[in-house]
Amino acid sequence: MASRLRTLPRRIVQRLFHLPIFYKVLIANSFIVVGGAIVGTTLTLLSTGNTEHLPELVALFAITGTLLSVLINWIVLRAAFRPIEVLEQTADEVRRGNFHVRAPAVTFSDPDLDNLTSTFNAMLDTLVGYQERLRELSQRALTAQEEERRRIARELHDDPAQSLTALLVLLKMLHDRQQPTDGTVLRELIELTSSTLESIRAIAQELRPAVLDDLGLVAALEGLAVQYRQRFGLTVQVQIRGQRQRLAPEIELALYRIAQEALTNVAKHAGTDQATLDLSFDPHYVTLCITDRGKGFDVNEALGSGLGLFSMRERAQLVHGTLEVRTAPGAGTRVEVTVPLRSADRLPDRTEGER
Repeated sequence: MASRLRTLPRRIVQRLFHLPIFYKVLIANSFIVVGGAIVGTTLTLLSTGNTEHLPELVALFAITGTLLSVLINWIVLRAAFRPIEVLEQTADEVRRGNFHVRAPAVTFSDPDLDNLTSTFNAMLDTLVGYQERLRELSQRALTAQEEERRRIARELHDDPAQSLTALLVLLKMLHDRQQPTDGTVLRELIELTSSTLESIRAIAQELRPAVLDDLGLVAALEGLAVQYRQRFGLTVQVQIRGQRQRLAPEIELALYRIAQEALTNVAKHAGTDQATLDLSFDPHYVTLCITDRGKGFDVNEALGSGLGLFSMRERAQLVHGTLEVRTAPGAGTRVEVTVPLRSADRLPDRTEGER
């Protein structure tokens, strides 16, 4: 008990030093005013020889001075520190990802703080400029990548796949002409050729699904569900909400690639054989959710582990969308991407027009 009492003043001083600067200045000024009131009143009364009501007058001046000091300092300091509070609020918004917020000018602000605010806003403008340039470069890189994928998929379909198809037909014709006892090698060749042909078709489909360009995102996601059931034994339930519509090609491609990456993670890492694809169309947004009830993971540990979280978030940002991953060890995973829609992003549904 005695040791705690001895350390009490030090603890009080430490807490005072940890107070915000606003309260430090307020308390310091109050102590100065109280000390000045006490000393000034005492010296005045002692010099006049009137000490009859010395304690009462000292207390009166001390209390009055303290109250006036607190009130005036509160008003002045609030006005003086307002720009710093505004900068702090703006910095919090930037930390949350809102890079388009700016610190507003404050009335009766200190010129130095005005310069600090202007510098902070100029820094944000520069940062946004760099982000736009980086987004443009990333978009160009992804566009070039998709074009190369399209070219390779087309060449695989047009050249090796056609040649293997012709070879398979010839082998079957040759097998039909052979005696039953002599057809073992031919049957093996037919099976090998069929397997190779299916592999090439699967690679071409994964590189660039033609259904995405021809029929749109909904048909592509339904085909993706079938593909993952056949390849990985993963049952994917596809749910479509709202009015189906064709979207801008870059939005459909981004959502398809995000779904593809998320389902690959489910198939390889989640330890479950079921997942859900939920696509919701809204007048102003389109939202895609990929959920599973697998073993989940730690997001912070998975950022650099090859799960593709960075690439998924980057694809969402390139179409001005947001991506959120909700997961925890043992709690499953939910990947949700939301993309805002402009009027130019909505395209006529060619599939509905053909029916």
